[in-house]
Amino acid sequence: MLNAETPRLKFALYGAHSSLGNALLCELLTRQHEVVALVDDLNSMTVRPGLRAKPGDLFDGISVSQSVAGMDAVICLFDSPSVPTASGRAESGQHQGFYQAVDALLTGLPKVGVERLLLTADLSAHSEEPDVAAALQRLAEHPLKWTLVDALTEGEDLSIEDFSNLEGLAAEDRRVQLRRIAAGMVDELESPQHLHQQIHFRF
Repeated sequence: MLNAETPRLKFALYGAHSSLGNALLCELLTRQHEVVALVDDLNSMTVRPGLRAKPGDLFDGISVSQSVAGMDAVICLFDSPSVPTASGRAESGQHQGFYQAVDALLTGLPKVGVERLLLTADLSAHSEEPDVAAALQRLAEHPLKWTLVDALTEGEDLSIEDFSNLEGLAAEDRRVQLRRIAAGMVDELESPQHLHQQIHFRF
């Protein structure tokens, strides 16, 4: 239950179809926040109280600004298999790397006055990519209230229903672990403790 001291916030989420994305949706809706899932296909998301879907392209600054207008914060799960992109972008040969995503987010969010970004990626998996260091440097120099989360955003095999009742599950169960990561991320959004810092969530 939402208490009087907890504000109801609006979040935009890139990567909602991933298992971690669904854990985040469950955590955010349980806390009675509002969520806009940014997806390629609006029919791929089941709308429920507090949740709606919008189209968006993570790799285009104008699309980002249009998609996240009116939000209190943006959550981006970069490694989610279904992060939304513009139709035909891959076929045209345009690169869709970490730097392009960071550039679009840092360009789009300030245009519509969104000040908070929680960017999640498996940084160890991207450490050898040449544009990652440049992206992290750009992020470090930007005044946006960002937090970088080093965590796995693996797979799309778990749905929001899988996280709705964890009673009786062992602590090492993947559903329990992902919901704990989601809770930690939402805690950071509600009460920021790591602005302009990187935090780690690992099983």
